Amino acid sequence: MAAVLWGNSLLAATKQSEQITPVPFNEVTLTGGFWGERMQTELDVTLPFSLIQAGPAIDQLRDGADLIEGREPKQRPSTNGPLSSDLYKIMEGAAYSLMLRPDPALEAKIDALTELLGRVQQEDGYLFVCHTCGCFDPFWVGERPYSKVVYSHELYNVGHLYEAAAAYYLATGKRGLLDIAIKNAQHVNRVFFEGDPAYNDGKPVMQAPGHEEIELALCKLYRVTGDRLYLDMAKKFLDIRGVTYRPEGDGFMSPFYAQQHAPVSEQTEPVGHAVRAVYLYTAMAMVDALTGEQHYAKALNAIWNNLVSTRIYITGGLGAQASIEGFGPAYELPNKTAYSETCAAVGNVFFNQGMFLGSGDARYLDIAEISLFNNALAGISLTGDRFFYVNPLEADEERHTCRSPWFGCACCPPNISRMILQVPGYMYAYSKDRLYLTLYSCSRTTVPMNGVRVGVDQTSDYPFDGKVTIKLTPEKRAAFRLCLRIPTWSTGREFIPGGLYPYRNTEKYSVTIRVNGETVDYDMNNGFAVVKRTWKAGDIVELELPMPVRRTACDPRVKENEGTTAVTRGPLVYCAEEADNGVVQQLSLISDEARTHLITEGPLKNITQIGIRGVRVDAGDRTPTEITLIPYYAWNNRGDNQTMRVWLPNLIENPNTEIRCD
Repeated sequence: MAAVLWGNSLLAATKQSEQITPVPFNEVTLTGGFWGERMQTELDVTLPFSLIQAGPAIDQLRDGADLIEGREPKQRPSTNGPLSSDLYKIMEGAAYSLMLRPDPALEAKIDALTELLGRVQQEDGYLFVCHTCGCFDPFWVGERPYSKVVYSHELYNVGHLYEAAAAYYLATGKRGLLDIAIKNAQHVNRVFFEGDPAYNDGKPVMQAPGHEEIELALCKLYRVTGDRLYLDMAKKFLDIRGVTYRPEGDGFMSPFYAQQHAPVSEQTEPVGHAVRAVYLYTAMAMVDALTGEQHYAKALNAIWNNLVSTRIYITGGLGAQASIEGFGPAYELPNKTAYSETCAAVGNVFFNQGMFLGSGDARYLDIAEISLFNNALAGISLTGDRFFYVNPLEADEERHTCRSPWFGCACCPPNISRMILQVPGYMYAYSKDRLYLTLYSCSRTTVPMNGVRVGVDQTSDYPFDGKVTIKLTPEKRAAFRLCLRIPTWSTGREFIPGGLYPYRNTEKYSVTIRVNGETVDYDMNNGFAVVKRTWKAGDIVELELPMPVRRTACDPRVKENEGTTAVTRGPLVYCAEEADNGVVQQLSLISDEARTHLITEGPLKNITQIGIRGVRVDAGDRTPTEITLIPYYAWNNRGDNQTMRVWLPNLIENPNTEIRCD
């Protein structure tokens, strides 16, 4: 079950001394807390809402089927080719939800959609309704199938189909959607790598898609079928990128836009469209792990190090330039115009989760966690039915930001939805003699350790509280290493790995671990506190991670943030919002003196806010004030057109209580 899901699929390379296997999401039970609440909203609100919003995509398929079968459609199918990919992601999310909570009515809907897809798919396996039904715009998708692979999204679409098919097969055991995916994948292999007389004059297309996705999806198809063809296809698509075809021009025809400027094994820094990039890097990590080789390890390490030291937002967001929805030069990280697409944050979680499973290094989990709790979750409202596509770090009276119920290009809403449903699968992993706790939450699971089944019951108010209690119940005494992730943000030096966001005050705080009430020593290994002992049923482990309010600085080469700091606590980035403070562009920070307060009612119920000393500057007057801060992910949930700011100017008081610029 674990093998099909990204976040649950990447097995460690065989060259590693120990293979790390994640506990799949459907084998982890949420017992309340932060993620319990989010999951309930996802199942009750977001998924049903998304299926309603998918109406145009379903109509497109239905009208396409009518045309294929000789009937006049109700309306001409839309020329929006990527529309189907949004539907496939919703279907994938539905599959995950069925594993968590059986729903015959929902299952019947997915079965009906599967039947519709079977009607639209051509006999040879081709599946792209715009070309099939003759309603295409040649500028975007070319005159013929696969004639404009650089932008047609034909392979991007079916990649998301493969992911949905793999998940639905595991959820229900039904082969209908999987067989459609297999038929298409075999067709793609013929057309791109063997040659098919009906396409490209019979010559193999041998071109990587402009939008990566099929590569990682083929890895999932391989894991669920065991057919090596799909893993080989994934590697072929990776290896021809930037080799057999390099576009020339600007915009989406730039060779950097879709990472086609060089062979992937020779790339050294993140460039171009951010979503495409992280999907590519995810696929590279997956292929390395599944083949047991290190084809792309050097490139991945270089790209990751460059990313976290020069091009990632403090929220875990990726993509500074709206013009290409992607990366700019090193240290270019504007706040008001930040793109930080929700899909890029989701892909960042996938990428870093995979890097951890291939290495055992907790630094990757630190980046995944920051991206998940901040940029990714900001993309969906607390009510579960409003969304952000773009996630700026500042909104002023000229640049308003409003949540939307959906988008014309709705890639982001179903992307964050399907990821939330998989979050339980990011909480535990294990190897031969190591039990990893990787994301803290109220949850319960059972893990096989050296042939002994070990029950794990975890309680915590994380991410608002750093205390975690774990009850272990092995079926018999068992010796293994319990590995507790000690996040970078708790070390006293910086918020995330990479040096880009150091704390202003580097005071160190101690991490405490107790077993059955007694403080124990532990070893640190790759970012984990490792406690080795023989465990018995009923053993209680308590972890206390320090969670003070921290003022976080920024590398001075990021000119946008000069003279400012952000406020963080635990893994959460905080922001000032107009609903609490009035116009936030008038606010500056005075000191580290802060307090926390749990909100007990209203839209932000159960969220911890921060009050920190500051000053309001208005028409030359400076008035001391307490600035109220809320988690970045929770902003814009109390009305649209709110001003908001993450990075606040620094002011300090001199001994005579005069306020001057820092």
